[in-house]
Amino acid sequence: MDRNLASFIVRRVIQIPPLLLGISVLTFLIFYFSPVDPVVAYLGLITVQKMPPEDLAKVETQLGLDQPVQVRYLAWLGKILQGDWGFSYINKRPVMDVILERFPATLILTLTGYGLSAILAVLLGLASALRAGSRLDASLNGLSYLLYSMPTFLVALLAMLVFSAWLGWLPSSRMVSVDVPESFMPYVLDRIRHLILPACVLAVSHMAAFYAYFRSSLQESMNEDYVLTARAKGLAERDIILRHALRNSLLPFITQIGLIIPFLIGGSVVVESIFAWPGIGKLAYDAALRADYMLLMGLTLFTSLLVILGNLLADVAYALVDPRVKYG
Repeated sequence: MDRNLASFIVRRVIQIPPLLLGISVLTFLIFYFSPVDPVVAYLGLITVQKMPPEDLAKVETQLGLDQPVQVRYLAWLGKILQGDWGFSYINKRPVMDVILERFPATLILTLTGYGLSAILAVLLGLASALRAGSRLDASLNGLSYLLYSMPTFLVALLAMLVFSAWLGWLPSSRMVSVDVPESFMPYVLDRIRHLILPACVLAVSHMAAFYAYFRSSLQESMNEDYVLTARAKGLAERDIILRHALRNSLLPFITQIGLIIPFLIGGSVVVESIFAWPGIGKLAYDAALRADYMLLMGLTLFTSLLVILGNLLADVAYALVDPRVKYG
């Protein structure tokens, strides 16, 4: 490994703890000033209305809500550092256990959906570049604008209506069937059938952005000096695109790896909620509806850590793929 790259990685890793510390402060303050009463979130509004004031005071003391804000933050941070991320009021379980249980489902859905989206974007971008100015190029651009303007929930509902309600080809919800197959292969096939619809919706909903980004990058590469030199040598346009411009156009996609990470929660909330997919996107949605602030705080920190690590991996991967990139 290049010494400058190793030094860059070390510096970035050293920056992670203070960055997470700042995020933890902002996260705590946001939920501290939230209008939601933690006692109501913990016990429920009906229970709180029936409790006498002295019992409510005992609950506040038990939860540490009678302490100053700085004391509460330091106590929460100390537990975080010890691996105790709090207790989820909804699930009646530790926050970290709930997040780690739901994360694999979101990881499968997100990697499948965005992987398919990126592959389709590259193939359609190549087709558009190879026939620039043709009806195919214009049609793909029009389709891109149409998909970009359609909200994800509308795509999901239309897909559910057509492929589940009308045609009956695919299941409309859950990650597995109610009657879970006992043998291995039927179980795997059942999981795949449940994955197809939400993954394709996720892919279609975000393919337009990938397509526009790749097409713009490819057009920029086509104006570089090395492409002009290849044309001057008499190489065919198809060979110029596939052998020269394509690789340099794909390099910026590596930087998108870090940008995809936030969608593990943000981009999958709608799809997971509509298809009842048991991932952290739906978990965040349920936690917000029921004001489970400890779970929301844990999800915020967990996602922030993923974003930081994702950006670091993206920078390192970009440097490894493109030797022209140097980090001082």
